Amino acid sequence: MLEEGKAKIEVFNGVFYNPYARLSRDIGVSFLNAASEFLSRKLNICEPLSATGIRGIRYVLECDRVQKIILNDKSEVAYENILYNIKINNLTKIYEVHNKDAIILLYEHSHKGERFDLIDIDPFGSPMKFIMPAISSIVHKGFLAVTATDTAALCGVAKRAGLRKYLANLEKTEFLHEVGIRALASAIIRIAAINEIALEPIYSHSTRHYMRIYFRVYVSTSKCDSILENIGFLFYCENCLWRGYTKGIIYKDYLICPICNNKNLIIGPIWLDKIVNKEVATLMKKFSNDYSKNLIQKLFDEAEMPPFFYEMDKITSKLKISELSLNFVIEKLRNMGYVACRTHFSNKGIKTNADIITIKNILTK
Repeated sequence: MLEEGKAKIEVFNGVFYNPYARLSRDIGVSFLNAASEFLSRKLNICEPLSATGIRGIRYVLECDRVQKIILNDKSEVAYENILYNIKINNLTKIYEVHNKDAIILLYEHSHKGERFDLIDIDPFGSPMKFIMPAISSIVHKGFLAVTATDTAALCGVAKRAGLRKYLANLEKTEFLHEVGIRALASAIIRIAAINEIALEPIYSHSTRHYMRIYFRVYVSTSKCDSILENIGFLFYCENCLWRGYTKGIIYKDYLICPICNNKNLIIGPIWLDKIVNKEVATLMKKFSNDYSKNLIQKLFDEAEMPPFFYEMDKITSKLKISELSLNFVIEKLRNMGYVACRTHFSNKGIKTNADIITIKNILTK
């Protein structure tokens, strides 16, 4: 028997359980507690891809504002595993368990009075085929949580897969995990916009093998239009490491690097606004635990930072100099009047509003 958080579970043969995703589930519990404060009421939740049921069971055990939760898996053995794990945790009253295709289950709850406050999509691989049915089944101002594990497609390593699944040209860069998060957000937002539903990213992180985004859902055409204005293109110079971005259309002036005249890579469309909401980040700190507090603190620090961090060892390698302490570089930048902090995306990354020339000058002098 395994124990995680306040839950205990058995894992049946053939049912997927990933112990390394515990941090994701810890963050999910913290987010659920924060979301219940936003809505000031108990929540109806659906996890259509439940496997062992560990995430949903922890939601109930570690958040006292769950009114009802539906767990589902189309695998019959997983369905039996969920029922067993509910029983050994002595939970029976607020659960509904199904053995259905996730897409069918979601569309069955796409009518008024049947929709959920939060839907949690946590598949193996890409989540994209579940987005349309999920957004049809969430109440106005509810929440959508989405996980993607096909990081090669999102990070520009498998370019054709990235174009096929996420309708974006994605290149491999030293800040590829942040590009991946922003590409995932953009693709999901654009799918929702087809139905005139606005999705606003309010909490995101990239950890180990997966990317995770939490959205606030608005049934509003005007909100949809304003959200779409924050999608655009990143321009990146592989030679001098300059980067710039534009929201909306591509401007011809950005095709060539303004520093070294090298041809820039064009990456996008991707989400270019904040990926962590400061108010949500503040609440999340309140609900962190020993496993999640370090990541939650980093995300709080990053909340107001500009996009696209700088990887220090990439810059020092270009300059052919020894690496310097990240704390030293951050202190120098702050003393010069810039904002700067570490990033959860990389142990050697810095988020700052300083440009590449300023950073290179600090490193060389």
